[in-house]
Amino acid sequence: IMVSKTIDSCSNQDAPAMKISKKRIFLSLPVALLSLEIFFGVILGYILPKIMAGKKAGQAGVIKSIILPIGKHRLHVHHWLYGFGILTSVFLFNFSIPWPQFSIGFLGGFIFQGIFSYPDWYKIFHKIA
Repeated sequence: IMVSKTIDSCSNQDAPAMKISKKRIFLSLPVALLSLEIFFGVILGYILPKIMAGKKAGQAGVIKSIILPIGKHRLHVHHWLYGFGILTSVFLFNFSIPWPQFSIGFLGGFIFQGIFSYPDWYKIFHKIA
């Protein structure tokens, strides 16, 4: 459901009204109600790679991508794949991680950012031209 109406968060007539999108409240409220640790983990997990990764697909960021040559192909290990590997290991092998709720939220935000910010997120195994 897409809601684009805004609500006034300030009822004082003298102060300027701050507009908050109902859509943003609707999307973030369930996670915040579940756990503030998860919520802040997701937010930081989304923002940190947004700042440190390349702005566009194929563009180098602060942290270089891992690209491994394999014969006539190359394996591109995207940052969302790191997060997915760690998150999967936590659940499958029962690894202990510091601040579990925050860390799981962080990894979720990390994965979400990598998949939804780049059109080539699914291109992992490439043929070298």
